[in-house]
Amino acid sequence: MKFQLSQLQQHLQARKLTADAEFTRISTDTRTLQPGDLFVALVGPNFDGHEFIAQAQQKGAVGALVSTEIDSDLAQILVADTRIALATLARLRRQAMSGQWLAVTGSSGKTTVKEMLGQIFAQAGSVEVTQGNLNNDIGVPLTIWNMQAEDIAYRVLELGANHPGEIAYTCRIGVPQIAILNNAQDAHLAGFGGHRGVVETKGEIVSGTAADGQVVLNLDDANFAYWQQLAGARKVWSFSVDKQAANVHSKALQLHPQHSEFVLSIDGQEADAKLPLAGRHNVANAMAAAAAASAAGLSIATIVAGLAQCEAYKGRLVRHELEHQVLIIDDTYNANPSSVRAAIDVLVQQAGTSCLILGDLRELGDASRSLHEGLGRYAANAGVDYFIGVGSRVAHAVSQYAADGGANPIAVASQDEVAAYLAHLPKQNLSCLVKGSRSSRMERVVELLLQQER
Repeated sequence: MKFQLSQLQQHLQARKLTADAEFTRISTDTRTLQPGDLFVALVGPNFDGHEFIAQAQQKGAVGALVSTEIDSDLAQILVADTRIALATLARLRRQAMSGQWLAVTGSSGKTTVKEMLGQIFAQAGSVEVTQGNLNNDIGVPLTIWNMQAEDIAYRVLELGANHPGEIAYTCRIGVPQIAILNNAQDAHLAGFGGHRGVVETKGEIVSGTAADGQVVLNLDDANFAYWQQLAGARKVWSFSVDKQAANVHSKALQLHPQHSEFVLSIDGQEADAKLPLAGRHNVANAMAAAAAASAAGLSIATIVAGLAQCEAYKGRLVRHELEHQVLIIDDTYNANPSSVRAAIDVLVQQAGTSCLILGDLRELGDASRSLHEGLGRYAANAGVDYFIGVGSRVAHAVSQYAADGGANPIAVASQDEVAAYLAHLPKQNLSCLVKGSRSSRMERVVELLLQQER
């Protein structure tokens, strides 16, 4: 689908168009810009895309969306705010695209649910899902714009947020027909002003769903009733790990070190299912995906077939099985207190000596110390054999782990100090979980562990 700048001038309330140009794709980053793209010059606290107009032209951009006219012969369309204009372009694109549109949010598990839906819908037709972590107020419009225009049956958007109003904003762009609210947990508390802010912000996806749409809600979450009220006249699908009152739930659940088995129940229909992912939390994710797929009209047999194809996504309980029964579990993509507890549950199910290597959890605000201490207590009570904490915040968790009888508490200030302690871990029959907030960059520790085994 091709667009011309002259066709968009009125929609964007553009102040000026220096020349016309035709384009099919949009880019905000000259590093990934392709010939024929329209370059959008975004402006932020620490960057100004207008400084890269010449580079965009050199790489083949046919035009630029700008808020300040630049001395260049590249076609430019001048608007008041390029970020708002980007959203307007994405809404126009969304209106011209067919298929069922779904959106998923939650404090944790939203990427996993998105990937599960990708596998399930692939059993029934063509599907496109958000790539990587393009789930914010810039990533969502870029995702929509760069999707295929024709013959896609299902489109799944991941919606993230670090402040109130962001999900409402991206819902106005994507207009989901089916929305999945996975959970609300203690994540990004500093940006939301506390847990209640998280609950309300995640609830924006419910209010932002099409008026005749459907909403998938977690009956196991304490905020279910609040979100259900927000749904109004929209149809609500409830899901739960094992509450039979939910539309979608599991029965006869068996949690194994590498997978789960259960009977999937959807409004009275039942089918045996196997999920090749570990952890009760991933069963919850599977119930969310099953409920959304059922809302989209898929059969229980199709859903079970899709769940069987799921695999661990990058940085989310990815297993590295090494010699001498050494297992490294890479769960480094991100962390909040709830996801750490879920990962510990998976760790202690594994064979051999257990070792938790945890980096600082960020953006927890005034509750940071108490939440970290709670994780130390949880690790001790779960029977974790070694706890290596990396950073000043997680040092409180290590101290609490020791106070509650944890066997091997180790606190280090930085990743540079980790290597010395890794050398003293058992060389065989060891299961080691590595986790931390994205900004803690704990994937470097995973690489250290893997290097030691090479």
